[in-house]
Amino acid sequence: MEPKFLVLDAIKIAGYLLRTKMVEGENSVDIPAFWQAYLTDGRAGRLHQQEFVKNHDEYGACLAMNPENGEFSYIIGVEVKDGAVISEEFQVCDIPPATYAVFSTPPSNEEDFSKNIQGTWCYIMDEWFPKSGYEYAEACVDFELYGEKSMSEAGKVCDIYIPVVKK
Repeated sequence: MEPKFLVLDAIKIAGYLLRTKMVEGENSVDIPAFWQAYLTDGRAGRLHQQEFVKNHDEYGACLAMNPENGEFSYIIGVEVKDGAVISEEFQVCDIPPATYAVFSTPPSNEEDFSKNIQGTWCYIMDEWFPKSGYEYAEACVDFELYGEKSMSEAGKVCDIYIPVVKK
């Protein structure tokens, strides 16, 4: 599983925010549950009906972590149009420009999708980074992008964007 490398400009997204911790796998439980709630409780529909939506690809972005307690924010959102007015219902965050290593998950059915996303993250952090010649670009934001490839019933694919710099 080798990444492709892309340089992206800043991206502004708006959506819904979750606070979680990278302690004892808490985030590995909280984030899938957050997605499940978002997809079933009406928030997804409300978000995609907004005038500010630039496109309907969904971002799952991990924002700055507190190194003392492992707490961080995770946002499910969509890219917003330049200059758009965004209601207070939604959190807004800026993904800074960066060079990204982009990994695609193996094609999955609905039942295995979350497991394959988490497995790809484990591969990136445990196997790819140690031998890649790259390190995580700390001042940046990593995110999962759920585009057209993730909408089918079978063969779902998610792209994971990891900000990197050469060692």
